[in-house]
Amino acid sequence: MSSRLVVNSVRHTGASTDALTLSSDGKVAFPNNTGNILQVVSTTYNTKASLSVSNNYANNNSYIYYISGLDTTITTTAANSKIIISGSVYGENSLSDHQTGFVLSSSIGGTVAPIDALRGVSDGNRDRVTSMMNTQYWNTNEDSTPSTTSFTNFEYSPSQSSGTAIIIKVGVVITSGGSSTFYVNRTVNDANNSSSELGVSNITLMEVAA
Repeated sequence: MSSRLVVNSVRHTGASTDALTLSSDGKVAFPNNTGNILQVVSTTYNTKASLSVSNNYANNNSYIYYISGLDTTITTTAANSKIIISGSVYGENSLSDHQTGFVLSSSIGGTVAPIDALRGVSDGNRDRVTSMMNTQYWNTNEDSTPSTTSFTNFEYSPSQSSGTAIIIKVGVVITSGGSSTFYVNRTVNDANNSSSELGVSNITLMEVAA
């Protein structure tokens, strides 16, 4: 059974009262269903892993190296839904943090491609990334200073039909240095001591009605 939730609001035309429906599962139904959260899918990944990053990115999609443990699939329940992407990557690269970036991509029907709206614009030779890695305390220490880089409430509009399986992927890139190894959920040295912290990465996807 649903109940009625009355919200007082002010519009450009003056004060009004809008009636919204609050269902038993806590979802708020907006007029014409626009803005409804239709489903939430998440992946929590705390396995230690390493990823060989062999080439400088230079905006070459072949040189995006994906953290497979964070692959998260959402199958749309309505046409033209929007997908809200949030998440974080915990880890450390064998290169410096400022040489390490992340690119959000999607796979639809087996084709993997960066989500262009969720990376920098095309402009000359500049690397197009979603985010650069958070820079941690250094002091010549590049083997036991992990960080968490977060992705918060990115909106993705794939314009797909209902029932489309979409895989959201997180890729690691390097902007200079030639090659490196990115260590997921651990430090580079992974020594058995309190200063080699282990962590967790995650992705959360919300399908929102268009």
